[in-house]
Amino acid sequence: MTSVGVDMEAMTSVAPNMSFRPAYSGVGVTHSSVDNTSVTSQECEWMLGEMSGPPPHYSDPARITISAILICVPILTVVGNWVVILAVITHRKLRTITNAFVVSLAVADMSVALFVMPFSIYQQLNNKLWALGDTLCKLSSSLDVMMCTVSIFHLSCLAVDRYLAICRPFLHERLTVRWVAIMLVFCWATPVFISFLPILNGWNHLGIEQLVACAFPPGAPVCAFIVNTAFAVICSLIAFYIPVLFMGVCNVKIYMAAVQQAHQIRTLEKAGNHNHYSHCKRKSKFKQESKAAKTLGIIMGCFSVCWFPFFITNVIDPLINYRIPYNPWQIALWLGYINSMMNPLLYYYFNRNFYHAFRRLLSCKVCKGVRDYEEDTLNTQMSE
Repeated sequence: MTSVGVDMEAMTSVAPNMSFRPAYSGVGVTHSSVDNTSVTSQECEWMLGEMSGPPPHYSDPARITISAILICVPILTVVGNWVVILAVITHRKLRTITNAFVVSLAVADMSVALFVMPFSIYQQLNNKLWALGDTLCKLSSSLDVMMCTVSIFHLSCLAVDRYLAICRPFLHERLTVRWVAIMLVFCWATPVFISFLPILNGWNHLGIEQLVACAFPPGAPVCAFIVNTAFAVICSLIAFYIPVLFMGVCNVKIYMAAVQQAHQIRTLEKAGNHNHYSHCKRKSKFKQESKAAKTLGIIMGCFSVCWFPFFITNVIDPLINYRIPYNPWQIALWLGYINSMMNPLLYYYFNRNFYHAFRRLLSCKVCKGVRDYEEDTLNTQMSE
């Protein structure tokens, strides 16, 4: 605690995300300092007067009920993504280079559930107060930014894979394990430079030091991730807008190539194809790649819809002096978190191989032994 007279029940915390909440209550502030930045009470009143107010203070039954509902999200996320990983391990048809990205994405989604969501639930249960220390606060914020970026980088790599499979099939055949490993390292290493590096060095506070000093005095029991305009714009571009635009372009090219190839196949069928085996093999491969591309397009669309409210709010809020209220922030944030829970459901409903693998796992047929299970799966696929 500091000597600054701030009403701590009015304090807000920004659950580890890229948002800002003012903690200043406007009562009795005489002096505050952060990183040698000093401001008077009059300056604080001027800077914080038009900002959004504190979050609602829930009663004990209300916050327990909300927390109990929210805790279902990480539990279902871990279970669903663990089933995805087991499906790829135990299902021969799913053990492909492409699904290496799917497994890594499932690990990222599980990390969100295990290392990010619990801190947000903790703050909700504790009425936004934080008693875990400044270091853990920064780490949780860094993990939040990192895991979101890791997820979208994986989706971008999957978009590249589907683009090569349909538009550049000969080049796709050269996609070796080595290249996939390099892409996976890129997906996990690059986000560190827009999460841990700037956050731990306080680059997100540059230019708003006085505002931080007023809103979140040192020692206050609050975990707030405050970002300046430059940080919000740059990180949002790298972590969301540019990858989404890239994936959109890839999907358009995939769709155009799929239409063209479908037309070529119909033309060959009408003209009569003397090499029946080659034609059937090409048609089967085209259908398989097209279905995989369709599933990926649905997953990308779901990701974009879930995270768009957060990232549009993240950019707008610093531009309008942090006036967006607390509840819209939390709704946008948890909508993004829920996306990590949805991917296994999308695999189940839109990918036949995952559908069969999930059913066998949930019915415990795999308990008979991986070898027997694989043979059963292979026979099922051949009979379809």
